Amino acid sequence: MTPALSIVMVSHGALGWTERALAAVAEHTRAVHEVIVVDNASTDGTPQRLRELPVRLIENAENRGFGPASNEGAEAARAPVLVFLNTDALVEAGWDQPLLDAVATPGVAAAVPLVLELDGRIQCAGALLGRDGTVIEHGNGADPRDPAYRFPRAVDFGPGACLAVRAEAFRAAGGFDAAYAPAYYEDADLCLALAGRTLYVPAATIRHAKKASGGNELAQQLSDRHRAFFAARWHERLAGRPSTLARPTPPLLLAARDAPADGRVLVRDPAVLDALLAARPFARVSLVGGDETWLARGVELIDEHAAAARAHHYDVELSAPPRDLARALAAGGLV
Repeated sequence: MTPALSIVMVSHGALGWTERALAAVAEHTRAVHEVIVVDNASTDGTPQRLRELPVRLIENAENRGFGPASNEGAEAARAPVLVFLNTDALVEAGWDQPLLDAVATPGVAAAVPLVLELDGRIQCAGALLGRDGTVIEHGNGADPRDPAYRFPRAVDFGPGACLAVRAEAFRAAGGFDAAYAPAYYEDADLCLALAGRTLYVPAATIRHAKKASGGNELAQQLSDRHRAFFAARWHERLAGRPSTLARPTPPLLLAARDAPADGRVLVRDPAVLDALLAARPFARVSLVGGDETWLARGVELIDEHAAAARAHHYDVELSAPPRDLARALAAGGLV
């Protein structure tokens, strides 16, 4: 049977975490799937242990880095959807179907879950980018029950700890660029190169130990090395982002969060939402008040105080259903 998704993992040491990650996949994945592990010359017994498990193992004689090794795994994959999963990432119950549904959406090429710390706090609810390549993990440290992080939205990218991509789109983009080897910024680069949007999908959750096999000092060195290269390559694409997120303020974070959206619309009457969401499925739609059932459809819920603070943020404000929605949106520059 052809799998619905191919889960690609890259290992380099940290056998204990790899075993935990594989156990979580086996326990919580309901879709028909295959697991491909590309081992980058581990010396802790990882390859020997993986030969005993129900995975497809590809062994490298040297550490080729995350991107090139992930490309190897993708080449061997049979499913129409690829999921790149870190060996220190633990998927949770119900994680797979929301991601599969998201990448099946017209115009979408990739999807990322809500990434949690091991203690349950948010690690990343979709990443934010500045024009200089600086990155903010949106929601870091926050409570995942907060409605501010519970609605799906278009994002520039999400962390490669768990990234679902349509296989066709991945191959058309050329896969992960080896220029970012051994790691860092290859996930952002890929998402910007894809012919389709990336969606943040909070209905899917994972827990991520983060740099369990690398260490924070090494991670920072790699990140600093690749940031300038990434920013230079994508300077035109990043033109609508804040100049930097090195010293983030709430207005800068809001601007970066909504930069990938297809317009920004403030709504005061939910009667307009069905037509609006059909017309602009990737818009940032913010509803003043409203029922939390709208969150699952990508609608942000805010109060009057937040609406007032964002007085100049929205392209269009709809206080009541307009006679001609297309004309009302066009008046705000959304054509």
